Amino acid sequence: MKEIEFLDLVDEDDNVIDKDERENIISSNQKNYRVINIFIFNSEGKMIIPRRSSNRRIFPDCYDFSVGGHVSSRESYEEAAYKELREELGIENVILKEIGYFHPKDLNTSSFSKLYRLVYDGELNIDRDGISEIHYFSIDEIIELLKENPKKFKGDFKPLFEYYLSNLRIN
Repeated sequence: MKEIEFLDLVDEDDNVIDKDERENIISSNQKNYRVINIFIFNSEGKMIIPRRSSNRRIFPDCYDFSVGGHVSSRESYEEAAYKELREELGIENVILKEIGYFHPKDLNTSSFSKLYRLVYDGELNIDRDGISEIHYFSIDEIIELLKENPKKFKGDFKPLFEYYLSNLRIN
């Protein structure tokens, strides 16, 4: 039996006001919960871009953040980021750099979120249940893929990637 995951519900100032089951929150299109996303680059400046598995309920077969996930109830953004990094790609003992915090109204994203960045050249231990394949794309290749068909990417990818390009691009 699958364990029920609870997410914190937050007010307009990102203060916890309640909690609910993840499935209830997602199915009702609420935006008052928290997520983390991570852009991981190798030392050549190419970003790890996973393709979501076809069995994923939302955005099946789409390109995704290098790592992304929900912040569970009573968990901090940072704790969630390191947990998801370990679960999705098997990466541990690294230091993430926070590069942005977003209210859903900031970029019209799905929820409150923090964006992190990592440069990493080590081995990956990929979660094959959620990820079908891994690509290493240059910034220019990602820009071109987004121009060709932005729907090939998970929903919040484009606004956060554009934020990164215009504010924090580090090669």
